[in-house]
Amino acid sequence: MRGSRRFAWTLATPSLVGLVLVSLVPFLWMTWTAFHTFSPNPTIPPRFSGLDNLWALFADPQYLQSIRVTLIVLVVSLVLKLSLGFALAWALYHIRRGRALVISLLLIPAAIAPLIAGLVWWMLFNTKFGAVNAILLGLFGIEPIQWTVSMPWALIAIIVATVWQSVPFVAVILLGGLTTIPLEVLDASKVDGASRWRELRFIVLPLMRPFFLVASLFMIIDLLRLFEMPQFLTSGGPGNETVVQGMYLFKLGFTFFDLGRASMMSLIYILVLTAIGLIFVRLMRSRSAEA
Repeated sequence: MRGSRRFAWTLATPSLVGLVLVSLVPFLWMTWTAFHTFSPNPTIPPRFSGLDNLWALFADPQYLQSIRVTLIVLVVSLVLKLSLGFALAWALYHIRRGRALVISLLLIPAAIAPLIAGLVWWMLFNTKFGAVNAILLGLFGIEPIQWTVSMPWALIAIIVATVWQSVPFVAVILLGGLTTIPLEVLDASKVDGASRWRELRFIVLPLMRPFFLVASLFMIIDLLRLFEMPQFLTSGGPGNETVVQGMYLFKLGFTFFDLGRASMMSLIYILVLTAIGLIFVRLMRSRSAEA
């Protein structure tokens, strides 16, 4: 037994060392940096500033604006992803033949890198040669819309692109939940004369709550770290109207070279994501206990 444990630790040690080097060490460095102020002059050493970087962030109108934009994208996109994802999962659930092929095709958007997806959607939304404006003009006679350079169209374009890329992934998660519902329960509801709507509302949706929680957690984490899609779709424009948190963090660190505020913003990110994760784990445990 001891020999097997020693062998297991021997195999796991390189991975654990690598994990510490790529996660714990940068985290400690970021935490130290968050409480220091750095001078543009590299010859001047960093100065301990306490919570000054935190107060500077909350006094920064652009930071507060990025929070507002991120929350708008988060709420609207999350609702659309869950609703459209469940509708797609419900449709896939009733496909008996060829479901695997359909799922494989639907997962193509989720497999595309966000950078490439952002460039593709920029071309689709382009005012001069974009397919979206061409379709709107040809079918409905709507004049070309400045999708990526005017509000609220730029924000709508970001939401559409993020929803398009994530809905298939959400659908697969929810489809997995649908397949766990006992067929005997659904058959019993049909025998009792329950309509399709009542079956969906009173049986399917309550049993799907844990899977909605899992999908929501994945999507919230994905949306809070959103960067590539809006960066290449609108570049934060018009002005700074579509600058989300990820884009502003990049600007602080690599455009303004304000390492102190960028690290403090990253630390806030980690704390918020940790709190959200703990809340969702608690909710999932409570649902499991009720079941």
